[in-house]
Amino acid sequence: YSDGEKTVGVSQLFAQYRPLVRHTIKPEVKVGAFYPALSVENTDMAWLSPHFLSNSAINSWIGEELRIGGVEASLRQNGRQVRRSWSWKALAGLFKGNDTTGTLLSWRGFALHDRQSLFDDRVNFYPLPWIVNDDELNAPAWTEPFREIDNRIGFYLGGHLAYQRQSELRYYYYDNRANPIKVDPDRLYAWRTKFHSLSVRHRLSSKLTLFSQALAGSTLMGEDIVSNHFYSAYVAASYQLDNAVLSTRLDWYHVIDDDSTWRDPNRSIGQAMTLNYSRPLSELLTLSAEWQLNKGQQANRVEAQYSESFSEHSAKLAITLRY
Repeated sequence: YSDGEKTVGVSQLFAQYRPLVRHTIKPEVKVGAFYPALSVENTDMAWLSPHFLSNSAINSWIGEELRIGGVEASLRQNGRQVRRSWSWKALAGLFKGNDTTGTLLSWRGFALHDRQSLFDDRVNFYPLPWIVNDDELNAPAWTEPFREIDNRIGFYLGGHLAYQRQSELRYYYYDNRANPIKVDPDRLYAWRTKFHSLSVRHRLSSKLTLFSQALAGSTLMGEDIVSNHFYSAYVAASYQLDNAVLSTRLDWYHVIDDDSTWRDPNRSIGQAMTLNYSRPLSELLTLSAEWQLNKGQQANRVEAQYSESFSEHSAKLAITLRY
């Protein structure tokens, strides 16, 4: 990616162990670097979306700033095995890193894209004067999303509930437990970031699938230097045509600036609409066309632009090879 340092790297690398047990409740352990499975949107290989070329605002942020470097343990029960309509999974994870999670959300705001940060990657953002000036915060205009700063262990809890193959609900609570007053030699601060995520998928018919996600959380850096609450949600639908798939998504996002640092406005709010048309060309190739409108306000844009408001139109055309 043009806004990072790495050209080749690792986004996920983990081992998963599912022992064979006679009991209907099955244990599972995952160790390594991976995404928590909180998304019902990014369910394809390599954490891609089977419906869109660009991710929702929620999962664009997850792809950029959040990755688990640790261990996850879970228990699950398949409803078909016990002749019931309901299946479930309960899980918990421990991790290190992710101490800078919240940087981009506060100093750049939500975005919609397909970027997945690599481990040891560096993501640049606009050099806002209050951030980079020596006599102000004196922090860099970049972040390393998975850096460990305070040696604290973060955690998350989650639960999945599914009704046959028709409906699914996923809930996660995440807390990186970062110490917000810790800063490393590169002047990167630890950000205390925590959130709730609720995702729902429902197959309304053999052709129509509805899915949605809501996220609510907060992030804190320094002794109230930056204190923000953030919210985002989307609703999406995917419809199977005769030989193609038509998908649409509506996004809303909001960052609320709760601190008293007037030189560093973090407030942002926006909404987006995405339309995607995908058609298989062969067993291996798929052609996708996507249009997106993203508009809103970002308070710190006045440092580089004449207005807080923005309106972005994008069109994408892609051929995907799957084998």
